[in-house]
Amino acid sequence: MIDFVKLRNNDNGFAKRLRQNANFNFFSKINPDTGEQADGKQTAELKNLKVVLYASGMVEVTGSLHKFANDGAHNYDAFTYGRLVETIGKVAALLDTTPDRLSLHNVEFGVNVLHDTCPAKFLDAILNYRYKLPDVRTFGGAGYLKQWEQQNYIVKVYNKKQQYRLVAHVLRFEVKTMAMVHLAEVEVRTLADLLDVSKLGGLGILLCETYKGLIIGEKLNTAQMSRPERRVYEQGMNPNFWQDLTDRNQRKYYRQRFEQVVKKYGSGLQEAIGRLIAEKVEELLKTSYILPDPENLNFIHFTTSGKGVKRPNYSTFLQTSESAPKRHCKTCGKPIEYRRRDAVFCEQKQCEQPAQQL
Repeated sequence: MIDFVKLRNNDNGFAKRLRQNANFNFFSKINPDTGEQADGKQTAELKNLKVVLYASGMVEVTGSLHKFANDGAHNYDAFTYGRLVETIGKVAALLDTTPDRLSLHNVEFGVNVLHDTCPAKFLDAILNYRYKLPDVRTFGGAGYLKQWEQQNYIVKVYNKKQQYRLVAHVLRFEVKTMAMVHLAEVEVRTLADLLDVSKLGGLGILLCETYKGLIIGEKLNTAQMSRPERRVYEQGMNPNFWQDLTDRNQRKYYRQRFEQVVKKYGSGLQEAIGRLIAEKVEELLKTSYILPDPENLNFIHFTTSGKGVKRPNYSTFLQTSESAPKRHCKTCGKPIEYRRRDAVFCEQKQCEQPAQQL
């Protein structure tokens, strides 16, 4: 579930040991006129990990733990909790340190899911995230990505199948944390915290909650829709419609109505992908709850930076309006969950009039 990380350590002794570490071949940019280091940095790369030694003594390590586990080649397979623990152990040994001495400054977490539907079709169906239009990018002809940059994090959805020329339909959904305050409630602060399965569970919860922020619309045949349903659907399929709604209650009202129509006449694509994401999180975090052996040199004095959170029940994130109490029109019996809370009739005038005459 964990992919990219940015790690730091400000211990001058650590930087000195790394300069003498035979695993790394550091190089510097040289000023051709003076022969001196141009920026005071020394850099080394190994299996997708980049290690930078700054003149101040700070050490920064960046890269994908998932790719490192695959010798830097790819990150489209399953990266389970067991593999994550093994990888963190190898990285710690390689750097000659312990995970608790490496503070986290960025972390990317997400899942790869398999679905019968082509990922490109699902990407086309995503209208916005929290009413914000996506930034669309391509992978040099190998598929495309939709992302939304928020204040402290970035949401990404992209086609893994085309990126790596895979046979299976692989969709990637992930969150890249740009400021660790976004993970304050999960208490993830060091690389050691990524060994705590309960904290990884907290990231899984956050991933599922983030998915709920997407508004997804399927291309539907409107012939069977009522006139009010057709109007709601056509409005909602226009990305600019959501941009023009500035009132929070208005947005919530129209989103509920739009999703009601899509759910009624669509294939259930949004619910299906959401279920796969939650199931994949649970699958990747299956474990015996045994933390690394403290006798292992790689994890000597390993500690986490808090008590963590309880292991979640991901089934709670699969609940939709199907599991909520139903509200129906008192006259015709049609579902009216999409209407305001105090509504007792649907939008058809003929339903209200007979009831009022009784």
